[in-house]
Amino acid sequence: MCGIIGITQKNPDNLMEKLYQSLKRLEYRGYDSVGFAVLSQGNSIRISKNKGKVDEVARQTDFSLMKGTTGIGHSRWATHGAPTKENAHPHTDCQGNIAVIHNGIISNFLQLRKELSQKGHIFTSETDTEVVPHLLEDLLKQGKTMKEALFELATILGGAYALVVIYTNEQDTIYCMKKENPLILGITKDESYAASDIPAFLPYTREAVTLRDDELAILQPGKYVIFNVKTKEVVNRKPHRITWTPDAAQKGGFPHFMLKEIHESGQVLRTQLASEIPNIEHIVQAILEADNIITMAAGTAFYASLTTQYLFQQTFGKIVIPTIASEYETVLPIINDNSVVIAVSQSGETIDTIKAVKEAKQKGAKVIAIVNVVGSTITRIADHVVYIQAGPEIGVAATKTYLAQVFAIWRIYHQALIKTNKQTLAQQLQEAIQNVPDEIERIVRNDEAKARDIAKKIQHAQSAFYLGRGINLTTALEGALKLKEISYIHAEAYPAGESKHGPIALIHQNYPIVFIAPNDNTREKIIGNIMEMKARGAYTIGIIEENDQELKQILHQYFEINPKYSKQLQNIPYQIPLHLIAYYTATSKGHDPDYPRNLAKSVTVE
Repeated sequence: MCGIIGITQKNPDNLMEKLYQSLKRLEYRGYDSVGFAVLSQGNSIRISKNKGKVDEVARQTDFSLMKGTTGIGHSRWATHGAPTKENAHPHTDCQGNIAVIHNGIISNFLQLRKELSQKGHIFTSETDTEVVPHLLEDLLKQGKTMKEALFELATILGGAYALVVIYTNEQDTIYCMKKENPLILGITKDESYAASDIPAFLPYTREAVTLRDDELAILQPGKYVIFNVKTKEVVNRKPHRITWTPDAAQKGGFPHFMLKEIHESGQVLRTQLASEIPNIEHIVQAILEADNIITMAAGTAFYASLTTQYLFQQTFGKIVIPTIASEYETVLPIINDNSVVIAVSQSGETIDTIKAVKEAKQKGAKVIAIVNVVGSTITRIADHVVYIQAGPEIGVAATKTYLAQVFAIWRIYHQALIKTNKQTLAQQLQEAIQNVPDEIERIVRNDEAKARDIAKKIQHAQSAFYLGRGINLTTALEGALKLKEISYIHAEAYPAGESKHGPIALIHQNYPIVFIAPNDNTREKIIGNIMEMKARGAYTIGIIEENDQELKQILHQYFEINPKYSKQLQNIPYQIPLHLIAYYTATSKGHDPDYPRNLAKSVTVE
């Protein structure tokens, strides 16, 4: 959560424009309030902030008139304190000599705030962050340098943080410190950047340095130095080159990032397919030899992780236990050095998943990470990493990254089929894997208009159900999540057989129900479920196999998928219509699908 940008450069002319544009590219991380701070001539810090999105705050404030060569910016996802001007970052000390922006949660802020208040410090916000500049003020008064003060601060603060600090006594310097929240540096000859995600500075540099936990970076124009805050020793780390183009993080003519990312889904899988999975033999061997497999993930990534259970449990008889990462303690007693944990996360910075993986690692489990962001926290914990190669995803509601996560799991499963000499299954799956990018693009091309029409039909509904059986339940779960996330229609997914045990009581005339109904071993039973709901007045929408005449006669609306995906990879192409329905329902209701209320892209607080 929260977008962070810091820039120090030699040229004073374009600082504010770069801070503004960088923060726009990070707005998906939080958009409750926005603020900027600039080191101005005369040893002062000028601050401009207010509640609202970046453009709203830009219209309300005079930030564009601020001048300097070093500044910071922040877009907030509220945790401690309501979205108000007072709670917006940056926060300062009593003298206004220190400005701080923060992503994360300071877990011991109440005790620290009490102690600082007793010393005479005056607080102006409800945030946990504000204790940081006041603590630094106290430490500087003791004669410490800012570097020394930050080293000590790291021993005082509890919780998780990515901190960016500027100080009036050092006009061309930015201090950055990280623990369990993302912070990435960008470097050019004359400029240095600190940001919570790469798209912030991508138009200006592709040379990036990923900070790790318990590290402090000191930035000056065109240079940086990193310290380990525990040992106080210098860490030598060279930049790595980002292969994304700046255009990849822009809308490219689409009205929203989400729609652009749905359209990119086929190409994303094609890109992943062109990339070998490193150490795939070791990954497969670890899975096949494990006593149990624990998947750990949150939100959309959790639904992607369910694919593991349906594939490896049914084909290989492996015990697979899907676990919501925030509930990891429920499975800790059964984790041992013969367990494999598969952690799925788009950002690699999801705090619940990080905590779960660390605990599992301590108990001896082998960790396989399926992530998008190179060098992220989870990748450094894991024994093996599978990168999904999805590029930047800006829309808060995950679409292309979900499909890429599921695809990666199918690819691992395919290698397991080969390793265990299940040649017929492996050959069938290989053909489906090669062709699925084309099928995704065909669905988007042919069915976008139909999704738009269905959205207009259901946009006034109060609730909706998504029903599936077997692996198709994963598609239903993800479809329902997308509808509720961005259209604010209450939507729930159930195993279709469970719908008779309570949910059916809610059905009334024109109640929308989406059925995931490929021609697989679940088809006969799902037809019965469709008839049960239709008899009670439901408006039925099906995702079905192409030319399934029986279902076409029964359903009110349907999307047709190529028959080759009825038994292979079905929870990839069958998902596309549901992403389109969610998108067009949200826009039909006048909502911005890129920035759904109360949500943020990367959840870095527990």
